[in-house]
Amino acid sequence: MQTQRKIRIAVIFGGPSQEHDVSVVTASQLMDAVDSRNFEVLPVYVDFENRFLTGPELRDITRFRPRPPGLRPITFLWSDAGPACRIGNAEPLRVDCVLPVFHGPFGEDGRIQGYFETIGIPVTGFSSINSAIAMRKDATKALVKTVGVNVLSHVSVSRDTAGLTETHHQIEDEIGYPAIVKPCHLGSSIGVGVANNASELTAAIEHVLALDSIALVEPRVNNLVEYNVALRKGAGGTVHLSAIETPKSVTDLLDFREKYLASEDGSSGGAKGDFLPSQGMLSLTRDINPQLPPEFQDKLYQYARSAFQILGNRGAPRIDFLSDAETGELWFNEINPIPGSYGFFLWEAASEPLLFPELITHLVQEAQLTSLKSFDDPVPEGARLLPR
Repeated sequence: MQTQRKIRIAVIFGGPSQEHDVSVVTASQLMDAVDSRNFEVLPVYVDFENRFLTGPELRDITRFRPRPPGLRPITFLWSDAGPACRIGNAEPLRVDCVLPVFHGPFGEDGRIQGYFETIGIPVTGFSSINSAIAMRKDATKALVKTVGVNVLSHVSVSRDTAGLTETHHQIEDEIGYPAIVKPCHLGSSIGVGVANNASELTAAIEHVLALDSIALVEPRVNNLVEYNVALRKGAGGTVHLSAIETPKSVTDLLDFREKYLASEDGSSGGAKGDFLPSQGMLSLTRDINPQLPPEFQDKLYQYARSAFQILGNRGAPRIDFLSDAETGELWFNEINPIPGSYGFFLWEAASEPLLFPELITHLVQEAQLTSLKSFDDPVPEGARLLPR
């Protein structure tokens, strides 16, 4: 009796992003969680020059300095047998689905997704267009506002407008102090700062614009509490929600290293050279499923569903909200198409628990059903100018 062939998924990670290391950590967690009875993992590393490389060394996170040695180039193509890859000069190897594990530019922002959509290989998560929109915090705020989701006012500052007097006057008039200054396209609290006066505002904007092309300036929320929730589509188009988490920090703003590399005792790592990938985001102190007033939780769920459906309606993104604990006001903050650790701990604590292997299976099955490319002649008969 012939056994069923395993589904081969290319897990792609790394890349020339400020969040390269977080991508490696998340990919390692995900590849370890894949159901090996049904799936075969093909690890693919994207280096700082955007080259695709593969090799068994990618499964050993302790060998990354910042990448393991001995990797081989890999290319993707559409072969006579369908979607495939070629390792070195070998014969094409079938690839059933691509699962990107990136955070930030050159991976989470739609470029990788568009590449595989063009080839015709199913890819998990948001489409390329929705991924690109999701990476612009100002664009996502504008979109979710159209479906009744509350957002904070903001001013977008580019490198061309940063030094203009009218820009600073607009910020002081519309935002005031203290103000939060953050990159428009980055995540993981990279570059986020607080400005309490004009000189601090100038310095914070300069710092952000050294990392990103647009700085987003928003009012600082009093009595700040953050709420995060992940979402996915189920059968019949229903939307499933994960557990709610409330990140906690000893500082006013979550620091990047605290999020991803803190040890169990709350420190930021051990001796020089130590690496603690197994703890990752799970070491961040957080409340899971905090006790919330029913009407507030309903509002958060309503906002989350509306934002998910207008921004992508696919994959398993995490949506982050800001709230004033005293007034109960709630604002959409951002959406993460590929959250750190894929938010598996939120799904495991959901009202309908979903284990990490099951979440991966859902993402792959969704991609295979909804991202197939047709290779038929796309030009309708009435628009054909060339002979067929």
